[in-house]
Amino acid sequence: VTVTSTAAPTMTMMSSSTCIIALIITCPLTQAFTSIQHLPHVRSNTNLNVEPAAIAGAVAITGGAIAFWASGANDREKQAKSAEWEAKEREYQEQREKLAYIEPKELWTVEELKANDGSDADETGPVLLAVKGDVFNVWKGRNFYGPGAEYHIMAGRDATRFLAKNKLEEESAEELRVELNIAERANLETWYWIIRNKYDLVGRLDGYDPKSAEM
Repeated sequence: VTVTSTAAPTMTMMSSSTCIIALIITCPLTQAFTSIQHLPHVRSNTNLNVEPAAIAGAVAITGGAIAFWASGANDREKQAKSAEWEAKEREYQEQREKLAYIEPKELWTVEELKANDGSDADETGPVLLAVKGDVFNVWKGRNFYGPGAEYHIMAGRDATRFLAKNKLEEESAEELRVELNIAERANLETWYWIIRNKYDLVGRLDGYDPKSAEM
């Protein structure tokens, strides 16, 4: 009686599969395929001693390893592009900050504020406005306070009453004589801290009366 053992071919196939997976993980993809061609060939006999499940498993694992490698390559490429974009954005913002910088000082006149309303030729300079006597450089919000923007009416001047009243229109001489009421002063306080926490404080407005807006 001749006993044919099926263990050896199965083990040989699994060993080859293991080699394939190891090559894919440790080598570049093209080198892995080149190396696979030189692996020892598995001799088979006329009997189906290698289980189909073993072959299918080896193919599935190999395919999964290839897909994992390709996916990782895409992620690395995206990360590299993202890092490059972030570096360029930082450089751009640093350049903007240098161009918009203005030396802080103790007191600013109304005329000095007006000269820095963001209407410079290249529109990259400082943008000043005053709120409750404090002068801020709001260059970071040029898209709000620059020429043609929604809040440009407040740039280069004392914006206290505009913010208190939530108005973007000039007041008449008669309206300007009316003091701010409690609700308007409370509203102003909210706006003041929003601006103070967001923009650069560069000094005080000369001649401002703090009683005109205090709670």
